[in-house]
Amino acid sequence: MPRSTILIAESSCLIRRGLRSILQNLENVEIMQLIDDKEDVCATVNNKKPDILIINPKMMPSDCINLKKEFMNAHKLSLILLSDQEKLRDQFKADGYIHYQDKQEQILDLIQEVLAKKHKNKIPDKNAETISSREKNILKHIALGLTNKEIADQLYISIHTVVTHRKNITQKLGIKSVSGLTVYAILHNLISMDDVKQ
Repeated sequence: MPRSTILIAESSCLIRRGLRSILQNLENVEIMQLIDDKEDVCATVNNKKPDILIINPKMMPSDCINLKKEFMNAHKLSLILLSDQEKLRDQFKADGYIHYQDKQEQILDLIQEVLAKKHKNKIPDKNAETISSREKNILKHIALGLTNKEIADQLYISIHTVVTHRKNITQKLGIKSVSGLTVYAILHNLISMDDVKQ
C-alpha cells in the first residue's frame, strides 16, 4: 500500500499531540505536520499536499472557507473533521468525522476506511496477480484475525504450509504487518470492512 500523509490542524496542543500519537499506530502513514495557527492552514495544505487533512472546523480560515472544492479536488485530499458537532460533517462535505470522545479503535478504523477508499484505484492490478488463489485464501484468513493453527485447521493443511504461504505473501506484497495485509485484503475485495469489525 502506498505511503499516506496526514496533516493535523487543531489549536489544542494536547489534542494535536494525542491524535498524532494514536495515528502512529498505523502502517504506511506519516504525520507531515501539526498546525496550530489557522492562518497557516491553506498555505501548508497547498505546499505539503497531504492525502488527509484532519481539522477542527474552527481552524478553517475565513479566506479559505471553500477548502473542500479548492484543495480537496485539486489535490485529491480527504477531509476529516475533528469536533464535538457532528452536524458540521455535512456542512463541510467531509469524508470522515472524529468526535473528541471517540476511542482509539474508532479513530484508527475511520482513518483506515478513508485510506482504503482513497487508495482503492491506486493499487496496481499486477499486485493482485502476484499472489496465487491459494495465497489469497490464506491472506483472507489472516486478515480475519485467525492464527496459523486456526487457518491450518480450517483449510486442512499443516501449520508449516500456512507459515510458508504467509512468508510468500509478505515477500510478494512487501507488507509485513497484519493491519497492512488487512487493508490490502479489503482493497482487493477479499474481505469487507464489516468482516473486520465483527
